[in-house]
Amino acid sequence: MLKFLKYVFATIVGMFLFFLIGIFILIGVAKGLSKAASKGEMANVESNSVLKLNVNYKIPEKSEKSIGEQLGFGGGSDKESVGLYDICELLKKAAKDDKIKGIYIPMGLNPNGLATIEVLRNQLKEFKKSGKFVYAYGEYANQKSYYLCAVADKIYLNPNGGMEVMGFGREIMYYKGALEKLGVEVQDFHCGAFKSAIEPYLRDKMSEPNRQQLTSIYGDVYSQFLTNIGADRKIDTAQLSDIINNLKATLPKEAKELKMIDETAYYDEVETAMREKVGTKKKDDLKLVDIGKYAGVNEPAVHVTGNIAVLCADGEIVDGEGKDGQIGSKRFAKAVSELRKDDKVKAIVLRINSPGGSALASDVMWRELVLAKKEKPLIISFGDVAASGGYYIACLGDRIFAQPNTITGSIGVFGLIPNAKKLLNDKLGITTDKVSVTKHGAFALGTNPLDQEERAMVQKSIERTYREFKERVAEGRKKDTAYIESIAQGHVYTGQQGIQLGLVDEIGGLDQAIAYAAKQANIKEPKVTLYPEEKPWKDRLSESFGNMKQDMVKDEVGAEQYKMYQTLKTISNFYGVQMRMPMELDIQ
Repeated sequence: MLKFLKYVFATIVGMFLFFLIGIFILIGVAKGLSKAASKGEMANVESNSVLKLNVNYKIPEKSEKSIGEQLGFGGGSDKESVGLYDICELLKKAAKDDKIKGIYIPMGLNPNGLATIEVLRNQLKEFKKSGKFVYAYGEYANQKSYYLCAVADKIYLNPNGGMEVMGFGREIMYYKGALEKLGVEVQDFHCGAFKSAIEPYLRDKMSEPNRQQLTSIYGDVYSQFLTNIGADRKIDTAQLSDIINNLKATLPKEAKELKMIDETAYYDEVETAMREKVGTKKKDDLKLVDIGKYAGVNEPAVHVTGNIAVLCADGEIVDGEGKDGQIGSKRFAKAVSELRKDDKVKAIVLRINSPGGSALASDVMWRELVLAKKEKPLIISFGDVAASGGYYIACLGDRIFAQPNTITGSIGVFGLIPNAKKLLNDKLGITTDKVSVTKHGAFALGTNPLDQEERAMVQKSIERTYREFKERVAEGRKKDTAYIESIAQGHVYTGQQGIQLGLVDEIGGLDQAIAYAAKQANIKEPKVTLYPEEKPWKDRLSESFGNMKQDMVKDEVGAEQYKMYQTLKTISNFYGVQMRMPMELDIQ
């Protein structure tokens, strides 16, 4: 009877999962069909149109297709799937498109890094050279959104809206006390006085070296912020600093009086202004073209391999295949190997937007890049962040390009091994026992402290990895190892500081890196293809179930408890030696 019930239960679960997967596929197909229909509508952009550049989402480096599109249903992309490279290419296209008369930017809560915004700012400046207008409007704007929109010809803010431009700083959460109450001991190993990624788990306040580096980075980024906005809005930087420091322009009326914006207006008034600008009659609707739909216009039907490969390394570095939003060493190494062996590819541009991660995975990727560099030019382009493991895989490049507000460096390593003995014994009433035929056979199971020999072994591994890290950087950057040691120690820098220290060669974006790669490979007509290729829809669907599970846990336990759960999970995921940038350097 029990066996019968077991099979019945298994059958019910199987049917439920099959039904759930079917629903996901149908949603993907429906979405794809919808996009196909949208593409039909947008096959020809109408005259006197305005391109809507809504970038209030986390912009990926490379555009992502929906599962529906992967199943064969074409069409324009969701606005939240258009990558940075494609956005820039679309802005170039719009500048030459006689049917596009201008750009409209909705202000809002822009979550992107400052280096990404810098790329968009520069591309919008190029667009304005065409003589077309750029208008921005919002009910509310955070400072990243405002930084982007400062390049606009006119900035409109809702009369009852608000603007949050307050400069840069960060409050960091420390978990030492909470972990002690839970009965979790964190056993740490690191090299580098500035390697602060481990501090939240070991301290109850900021270390002085970390305070120094954060002050330096935020100060450098803020100086760039002031200089650029001052130039855009024609406001003296000293006056602008006073406005921001003393919160003088948080209300729309104040912002207008101090020239931070041009007008206070409702959206219909902004729409009227744009309609007049393009010459549309009052009775006709303004023809707005979303950037995602514009991406579907004249989309090439056949994939052609370009002579320059741009390989995007976007996310945390992990061992194995990795998920979407991660750089899996196995998948990455395979992509580099294929590009190295492809005779059609004459140069490789590695686009990095990563805070680092697994040291072993970084080294696996580094080795494949070494082999590729022997065959063809290898040029590096940094996004918002290319630090620690992200810098490790970059340091051998023929030339490194970064934005002035890119976060880089963090040449240092660490390892964390939790000891949950008190949590299990005292809090949960769980005891453990072990059996081993050797002295250290039950090493690092997370339920007992490490002994002296075990700690020495782990520290030796950390020091070896740190030594190799410095040697790799010294060789790649053609510097003395002693010099690299003097600027390493886990210290994090901006791209501008990286130029001064020799960690970066040139200030510039992906376009400049591609142009340099073309020159190095003697390519007169560069044709670019972005990699890696997308995962099959089945793999992506499987990963989406994992995201569903995560959301369900968060809803069940609540936000605060989930935050603690994530903290414990983060520690447990620090398996092996880590090359990882401190999380507190995500500039808000």
